[in-house]
Amino acid sequence: MINLRVKKHLVFIILASSWLVFSSDIAAANYEFIALENVFNKPPQPITVQPGAIVIISSRQRFDSLPQNTRNTLKKYFVYQTRVKLDGTIFYRLALGNFKTANDAQATLKKLKPSFSDAWIYQRTNTETQKLATYLNTIGSDNKAQPIKTIPESADTLLEKARQAFLDEDYVRVIAIADRIVSTANLDQSRAALELAGAARERQGKFAQAETLYETLLDTSPPPEISSRVLNRLEGIRTMTVKPKDRLASPDKISDQDSWIFRGALQQYYLDDVIDRPGESSEEVNQALVTDVNLQIQRRADVETWAIQIDAGVENDFIDDQTDTRISRANLSYATDNFRIIGGRQYRTVTGVYGRFDGFTFSDLSRSEYQTSYFIGTWAQSSYDNLETDNPLAGANIDFSPYDWLDVNLYLVNQEVSGLTDRQAIGTEFQLRNNTGFIYGIIDYDIFYEDLNNITFISNYRYDQQWTFDLTLGRQNSPLLSTTNALQGQAADSIDELDETFSRNEIYQLAEDRTSKSETLYFGASYLIDNNRQLNVDLSVFELDATKSSGGVDTFPSTRDVQLSLDYSVSGFFSAKDYTSIGLRLSDLDSTEIESVRLRSRFPGSGGLIYDPRIRLDHRRSTRTGIDQYILVPSIKINYRATKKLNFEAALGIEYSDLDLPDFDQQIAYSLYIGYTYLF
Repeated sequence: MINLRVKKHLVFIILASSWLVFSSDIAAANYEFIALENVFNKPPQPITVQPGAIVIISSRQRFDSLPQNTRNTLKKYFVYQTRVKLDGTIFYRLALGNFKTANDAQATLKKLKPSFSDAWIYQRTNTETQKLATYLNTIGSDNKAQPIKTIPESADTLLEKARQAFLDEDYVRVIAIADRIVSTANLDQSRAALELAGAARERQGKFAQAETLYETLLDTSPPPEISSRVLNRLEGIRTMTVKPKDRLASPDKISDQDSWIFRGALQQYYLDDVIDRPGESSEEVNQALVTDVNLQIQRRADVETWAIQIDAGVENDFIDDQTDTRISRANLSYATDNFRIIGGRQYRTVTGVYGRFDGFTFSDLSRSEYQTSYFIGTWAQSSYDNLETDNPLAGANIDFSPYDWLDVNLYLVNQEVSGLTDRQAIGTEFQLRNNTGFIYGIIDYDIFYEDLNNITFISNYRYDQQWTFDLTLGRQNSPLLSTTNALQGQAADSIDELDETFSRNEIYQLAEDRTSKSETLYFGASYLIDNNRQLNVDLSVFELDATKSSGGVDTFPSTRDVQLSLDYSVSGFFSAKDYTSIGLRLSDLDSTEIESVRLRSRFPGSGGLIYDPRIRLDHRRSTRTGIDQYILVPSIKINYRATKKLNFEAALGIEYSDLDLPDFDQQIAYSLYIGYTYLF
């Protein structure tokens, strides 16, 4: 079961400590505070301006928009924008918070790191402190500051597409989408994409590539709840002692029994993360208990099948003293040889719908030449959302295979928001294949906006028994073009509110102006040296065009990211049954350059125990501030399979971080995880 709740319970202390220091930019460059540009979120009550703050975004162009996945978090804090000069260059900074001590800032930065990997803590200058105090005294407690409006991250949409494709058993599409996510998204989204891609490679029977993807994921030192799942998958691949599971019962047996079949998984895990800095008291930054339940119920009798699917969870955050629930999937389906009906919360059961929705899907299975599907319902952005009645959608698609080597899917979808057209598109997904590889393509055209939303081609080619090549080329709207994009950067919380300020044509134009174009290139080569050794090389390039300035929203600057990785893996390096890998990562991101060397091994022990020691050394350099950082991370993970259905896992990680600043330049972070998974 894939865990998607990394936003609040992420235990990735490694990057969380990257800039956890009170410091002055004078340490890195000639710094000058120029002006307070504006305040987005005023403090909830009168405050005394403290010395500490967090810079979460810095740009050479003025901005007032942020990624979607941080919207709820930022609404809780005092957020403002400043204009500064660094080595003679003007920068605009989006700053957050009002911290008296470094420990207070550390706890907040821990929560922000998954969304803002380049965020850092700094000490306000006297000029900035005075400007803020004057502003807050001037506007008074009754004046509401303008709230932040956000840009939906394209990676969130891509993740939904990848999950739907996996459920639809379209593994080629999963891998293609995952490539795009890993090259552009934040750490949380990249982990989810790597896990999906690895599972897809397993389903395709390409175990060596699946193993590489899982090891790449483990390189990022993910939260133990993720690493335990991945380690279990790796165990099955490497030992090859566990055969694919049979169905719970054959159709004949189920028909004879005419009974309900239950299966699923219960998972609970406890997280506890602490940051320790010289001269400071230890800071508890994460303490949580998470419970997940995945349940599948099926009853098959003669020619009909009933099925219930539930994927839900409860998160208890002991630090914030709050409990959150989610429902990713909850639906009932009925199928015969001629048709299938699904009702409830579901992922994409028809092509063309990007994301989950609440509604009904009807599929006509009566014809062997082709199959048609129809759906109607309301779309939902998150598993934490309730039923949304103002977001109707409907559509249809048709699947057919004119040749044995060609599969084609054509679709039409119409989506609305608050009485306006949100998305209206036609498109196709197709796959050509032979014994040596495949070519997968997707073309999506919005007939309402008259714009090509997405055109992507993915190919895989096996040259011989040793060489395999992968290539992805694509040009897409980022995010996917929809009228909802018009909310980015605006003061309105909904399209209904925006309709009070702008005409409908102006809203449609705002949506186009907030949508950017992106281009993706990915090339990967895998060389199987022998049965025990493998070499992988990957290169990815991602470019995002700037958005237009309109409706009081400034342009969002263009970006370009390049990543190169080299991995060498070998079995039996230290002992007969171990697995060892060494990897090198070079990343030239929009604001950071990273060089990373990673060494990991996995040793089977006695009594069902598995030990997974690893060590990682990173060198990160911020191209915006010139600050260097070295991170050394040793860790150990232990897995114990008590029975075939019950598995226990534990992990302990220690990170030492050394930042190139005169004060508060060192710290140690500890991460503890204990959990279990029970299959039933």
